[in-house]
Amino acid sequence: MKTAVMILGVLMLATVASAEFALDNDGSRIIVTENGKPVLAYNYGMVTPPEGIDSRYRRSSYIHPLYDFDGGVMSQDFPDDHYHHRGVFWTWPNCTVGDRPMDVWALDGVRPVFDRWVAREAGETAHLAVQNLWRFDEDGATPIREHIDITVHPAEGDTRAMDFVLRFENIATDPVTFLGSPVDQKGYGGFCFRPDKVFKPFTFTTAKGVTAEDALSFETPWADVSWQAFADGPTAGAAIFQHPSNPGYPHKGWIFRHYAFLGASWPHNDPFTLQPGESFELRYRMLVHRGSAEEAEVAEAFAAYQANASSGG
Repeated sequence: MKTAVMILGVLMLATVASAEFALDNDGSRIIVTENGKPVLAYNYGMVTPPEGIDSRYRRSSYIHPLYDFDGGVMSQDFPDDHYHHRGVFWTWPNCTVGDRPMDVWALDGVRPVFDRWVAREAGETAHLAVQNLWRFDEDGATPIREHIDITVHPAEGDTRAMDFVLRFENIATDPVTFLGSPVDQKGYGGFCFRPDKVFKPFTFTTAKGVTAEDALSFETPWADVSWQAFADGPTAGAAIFQHPSNPGYPHKGWIFRHYAFLGASWPHNDPFTLQPGESFELRYRMLVHRGSAEEAEVAEAFAAYQANASSGG
């Protein structure tokens, strides 16, 4: 048994060691590849809507496309049911600076814009770090400085982990409040994934098992959405893990929508206020995988992530 475990360990190390990431900058986005295969694109330039969609929905600072292990696109941008949804993104619908509304979720007159790169590195991992500003269209005011740090780890078998560190700093002279949607106490807003709705039906899996109903609050530190793109095609999916350092961990704010949405919602229905000069940080891991959540051993991957994070990793 010991010999088998040692051999497995050596094979896993060999797989990791063979990873070679590369970054391609096309002038508006960074495309990350692993051993020549596409992994994701981070859009730092302003992406304009397709013809027929209001220009208010232009956006930047998000991931799309996000690719599966077979080179297929998992994410969706400008879906016709929610034009403001955008791949993998991080926004809130009910922010204020002083008394001024600031809806970066629906891109209502305010949006993140690129400021500068902090890091662009590729090797055995891919590392992107960027600084953005939340800017009002009307007068150019920039109350929030957004620091985004993304580390893409090499594929291990049928899974790939991506770590996100999101930090938001109040650079205004007034307090800034973050809050989820107040409509019917939905509370949504935070770290979000929009899979392509053509993959329906979706299966949502949590630490408590499969949940068949939509949810706007759920007691779980992780959640997964998976699908079978075609009747005879492979199953794929992606999970979001909360980091133990996040405020309120394990936070109950989640959004499961079977039309095509998975989100880790924070601060949900409890307003969080930053005084001038203050900041807060959220950490998440996204796990892209082949197979169902059970087949990909998402629960076991989360347990390992939690143990490592709790020990300072």
